[in-house]
Amino acid sequence: MSRVANSGWGRPKTPEQVEERIVVGQDGTVWARSGKVEYGQDIRAGFARIVAREMELPVARVQVELGETDRVPWDMGTYGSMSTATDGASLRAAAAYAMALLKERASVRFSVPVPDLAVQDGRIAASDGRSVCYEQLVESGPLEGTVPSGAALEFASGAIDGGSFRVEAADIVTGRTRFPHDVRVPGMLRGHVQHPPVAGMHLDSFDSQTPYAQEGVVQVVHQGDFIGVLARRREQAVSAAQALDPHWSAAPSNPAEPLDVTLHDDPDISQELAAAAEHLTSTYHVPHIAHASILPSAAVADVRPDGADLYVATQRPFGLRDEAAAIVGLRPEQVHVHPQHMSGMYGGGGWDQAALDAVRLSHAGQCPVLVEWTRAEEFALSAHRPVLDAQIAAGLSEDGQIVAWQYHCRTNPHIYGTAAVPPQAVAMTSGRNAIPPYALAHAEILLHVEPGDIRTSAFRSLAAAPNVFVIESFMDELAAMSGQDPIAFRLRHTDDPRLKTVLELVRERSGWNRSPREAGHGMGVACAVYHGTYIAEVARVFVAADGTPHLEQVYAAVDAGRLVHPDGARNQIEGGVQQAASWTLLEETRVEAGRVVTTNWKTYPIATFPDAPEGIDVAFVASDKPSTGIGEPGSVPVAAAVANAVFAASGARVRQLPLRPAFIQKARAQA
Repeated sequence: MSRVANSGWGRPKTPEQVEERIVVGQDGTVWARSGKVEYGQDIRAGFARIVAREMELPVARVQVELGETDRVPWDMGTYGSMSTATDGASLRAAAAYAMALLKERASVRFSVPVPDLAVQDGRIAASDGRSVCYEQLVESGPLEGTVPSGAALEFASGAIDGGSFRVEAADIVTGRTRFPHDVRVPGMLRGHVQHPPVAGMHLDSFDSQTPYAQEGVVQVVHQGDFIGVLARRREQAVSAAQALDPHWSAAPSNPAEPLDVTLHDDPDISQELAAAAEHLTSTYHVPHIAHASILPSAAVADVRPDGADLYVATQRPFGLRDEAAAIVGLRPEQVHVHPQHMSGMYGGGGWDQAALDAVRLSHAGQCPVLVEWTRAEEFALSAHRPVLDAQIAAGLSEDGQIVAWQYHCRTNPHIYGTAAVPPQAVAMTSGRNAIPPYALAHAEILLHVEPGDIRTSAFRSLAAAPNVFVIESFMDELAAMSGQDPIAFRLRHTDDPRLKTVLELVRERSGWNRSPREAGHGMGVACAVYHGTYIAEVARVFVAADGTPHLEQVYAAVDAGRLVHPDGARNQIEGGVQQAASWTLLEETRVEAGRVVTTNWKTYPIATFPDAPEGIDVAFVASDKPSTGIGEPGSVPVAAAVANAVFAASGARVRQLPLRPAFIQKARAQA
């Protein structure tokens, strides 16, 4: 076994320059800049609130610019529920420093010490009534300088509040929001690419003449194993691409080396298990699922000899910029990425295959190109969440305490984009939350990462949701085996006060000890600590006589530190619960001979309005600790909470997802 540390990857951290983050415009608007992108988590509103609070401005005076590679600081990507915790903190420091610089300029102008100045609504005033607005203070030059560390800054205190609930809301509901599909560039053609049905296949032959017989076809593009068509209209490009009739062959077998990682390894675990008063072993399975974006992938690329403009929906503007530059032989700074609105990518926005299709076609055709995937292509060609197979065992003492824990799991890489990823990053992503948040006397946690039978990629929460499904379901099994209350069992195995708080809060909010136990109804609990956010959830379900589970209610207790945007945070938890309920009860990618065969909404159903729970109760713990992530934690404990509720309602312990009625009926018969 090789031991791999959980470290990140990317460019070294360089000192922040205030001019890269905060710009005061001539009209008094303050521009805040971040390399993150907005794709439903509402960070634009959250970032605006942070900057407005530090610079003592109305939120409406702050404009947030995201992901424009020419104007924002370099950023590794938007994922992992880290935007507010990392870039929000950077913006807060930059805004506090910008405020200090403005006060220094006002101090010189009025010959008044900084402590004697007052600030309100974008103006700095002396005690004698003289005042100056921010834009006047930058007439002599923009704010510049290295942002000091947080310890050297004076931050504004008090709650962050005010401003619109969702900055883009009006544009979204009125149809003004621009997706990549909506971009139009003069001289633009439509492109379509024929991808191999199985990743890694080689192109043996194709029909290069028949496509030209079709109306509107401009060019067939062939570069090695890449084959595509340029046409005047989309339907022409799709039809001509099908007429290429490509023939593919399997590439010579050269499988990637699997990676074995020891996440935790106490000695003599086998002996500790054997010596336990009670012990239990179970196996669990989590299948591939699709990102299932409601809008299929699309991108516009305008590649020229002197530069390129990309209009895309991506989670990695700078990563995509660098990959595109390498493909067409440009310097990275010559490629300009313009993020457009996304449609539910949940990690799939780091794959960027449609954007790279457009880049290749535009470079070959020497014109702007719009590529739009079909629904079937979105399912078949996109990367999917990895499979997880786990064997888990534990031993209990005579008084019901865990004395030994053994977790062996097999999964696939959770990676971003197409670039090579170091082993440390593979371990960090594929092993996310494999270490439980409990005090365990002896533990062995081993991770085996191998290539999947289809493309795999980052998915919302990475491996956290699959690992927590296994761990929290098994915690429930142990509680049931030893006759202990599931919440009390968890509480006795943690000394972490924040985890205890959310467990106790969700117990109270859900009426855990008060709700009558009706036939067919049950409640289940699960919890997690994800990127510093503590969350506990209780699900209430009804299991019908035929085994069909109905999710009735979800309660969530969350400690995410200081809340920047409470309404946005609540929306994120609710959205995470809804999506995770869908993959818990309905979703599974089916694969035959290396090909995805679930390529439409009929064969890959997702939850719709009738499937939504009657209510989602979200309670946040008041905290002055640093803000942590909120975009993913809501989805992490859902599957385990629902599966545990199914057990409470029916006696059926289902150890594989989705929780199909047939699985529940089989488990109930075996109970």
